[in-house]
Amino acid sequence: MAHRISIVNGRAELAYAGETPWHGLGVKVAGESTADGMLEAAGMKWTVGLESLMLADGRAVDGYRAIVRQDTAKPLGVVTDHYQPIQNEQAGDVMSALIAEGATVQVAGVLDAGERCWMLAKIPGDFEVTRNDVVKPYVLLAWGHDGKHGLAAKLTPIRVVCHNTLTAALGDKWAKSADVYIKHTKSATMRLDEARRALGIAQKQMVETAETYRALAVRAMTAAEMISYTAGVFPYPPAEFKPGATVPEVDVNARARINEQRAGVLTLLDSGNGHELAGRTAWGAYNAVTEWVDRVYPVTQRGDVSKIRQESALFGAYATVKARALASAITLL
Repeated sequence: MAHRISIVNGRAELAYAGETPWHGLGVKVAGESTADGMLEAAGMKWTVGLESLMLADGRAVDGYRAIVRQDTAKPLGVVTDHYQPIQNEQAGDVMSALIAEGATVQVAGVLDAGERCWMLAKIPGDFEVTRNDVVKPYVLLAWGHDGKHGLAAKLTPIRVVCHNTLTAALGDKWAKSADVYIKHTKSATMRLDEARRALGIAQKQMVETAETYRALAVRAMTAAEMISYTAGVFPYPPAEFKPGATVPEVDVNARARINEQRAGVLTLLDSGNGHELAGRTAWGAYNAVTEWVDRVYPVTQRGDVSKIRQESALFGAYATVKARALASAITLL
């Protein structure tokens, strides 16, 4: 199951408003819902507790506890005594602060046996970068009960409905990719208040993001600038000394692959999704790179989708390419 949605007693622990997710699972909620209401609809009003760990001979393991889901008695992870659970309803309270400012909850769900949970809300303020080219902002709140993930919040244009899209939005290292991140410590409750304030600030930053995108959309690019841009986004590897060589040698095969990547992006600039809206601008150049990385690169010559390449595009080396593409486009302003 690529979606990895939790199924308990035959019921998927997922609730959503609006469009039905691709996997067809979950409960559809009519109209707008509160964070608490969405947790209820998704069957997420359960809690986790900490229980002692025992060796096979009955001896207690000092300094460590098991995270146990209380309604199913399912162990979810092992943590130290410093760990303080952030419960589902506490996470819902953080989202409620945004709902009070006009956000609407779209999805709430659980992955695997309860190790990770999330909630997604639509933020008011869709903005056009160019005519009919609309960016819709969401705020993703995700939290873990596995001992590995804290509570993370991130602004994202990705509608999160399963494991794959959660990974696309946050990656595997939440602490690095999130706008707000809180560890499960004894001060976590206090920091939840900080998260509410930080998310309010992040929401306002969307206005600045919109202004940046619009500036990119009016920055026309010449053919020479496009070639220079793709060269910066997809640089050649440095020449290296090989055993016995007196001068550094160029990896001809690597350069050939990079030339194909650059050419692919230049083609998408005039033929990719939305190219007629973005045009030959810095915005169009950035979108051509993201489309190539997300949709072209993962497909092999046989027409199959490579999972390794998908992972790289989402949170590996090629995710870095997308970040470099945006940074490079901004330098053109």
